[in-house]
Amino acid sequence: MNIIKKTFLLFLITSSICIGQTKYDKYEELISEANHYRGIEDFGQAIVKYHEALQILTPNSSTPFFNLAECALHFENTTLANEWIRKGISQGGAQIEYLKKYKGFENIQEKEFFKAIISDYNSLRKQYFFSIEDIDIYLEIEELINRDQFVRKIDDYIGERTEEDIEKTMSDLQEAKNNNDTVAAKKFQKLLFPKPNKKYRELKNELMKKVDSLNVERLIQITKEHGWQGRAWLILWHQRGNYGEDNYVWNYFQPLINKEIEEGKISRSFWSPFEQFKEMMKNGNYGTIQIIEKKERSNK
Repeated sequence: MNIIKKTFLLFLITSSICIGQTKYDKYEELISEANHYRGIEDFGQAIVKYHEALQILTPNSSTPFFNLAECALHFENTTLANEWIRKGISQGGAQIEYLKKYKGFENIQEKEFFKAIISDYNSLRKQYFFSIEDIDIYLEIEELINRDQFVRKIDDYIGERTEEDIEKTMSDLQEAKNNNDTVAAKKFQKLLFPKPNKKYRELKNELMKKVDSLNVERLIQITKEHGWQGRAWLILWHQRGNYGEDNYVWNYFQPLINKEIEEGKISRSFWSPFEQFKEMMKNGNYGTIQIIEKKERSNK
């Protein structure tokens, strides 16, 4: 193949990719570049890429806003950091705990501008809620998620374990594994995953199945009437056990989500965690599943 034909073929391929590229494709490409520059500490380029990405769409997460602000702090540009932290709340919907615990803000907790943000948090958070088109549906999705989480945290409630307790134990477990301390690892493993008696376990599993069933049935109704709700991802995630199979859940959601993806309304990466899950189940790598779920829940 001569050089002219090669150039023409490359042009056709590039053109077809560009034509089919959605705003989510471009957004994720820019975020990936921004994360790369942030990782190699080229904070100036990271700021540029985060800013370009956030001009394309407003994500259902405050993390990109906060990442941009963190990069600005490396230049001691508190004006820019202040602007994007506030946008992370008013546009990205950051919850107060995530704001306070975001690692990149550890050194500014006592700064006056950060204290002012904390003071203004409620008014900034109100702006986020004002931007929601259908607040009743938003609140109902929140209710479904709370029901979903309640049944999964019964062990924590009975054992009086807080989120902080669990996070510390997970950290201790990882440290024990890194040190090849099998005795300590087994102890922390038992704390994280207690083995209840058979009757209790059966009752809990039955309750979880019923909650998940009721939740997904209601989610189907909501989606038919109001379209896909991004915050409902967790409800669908807890149907992952039979992902892709021939049943009423996936027969409804797979073609719907795929159509939304092709129309540029949802990210192409939507199914990635589900595909990862299938692969993990094949390989018996169950622990990473919890990491995916935790990341999706807390990335606000």
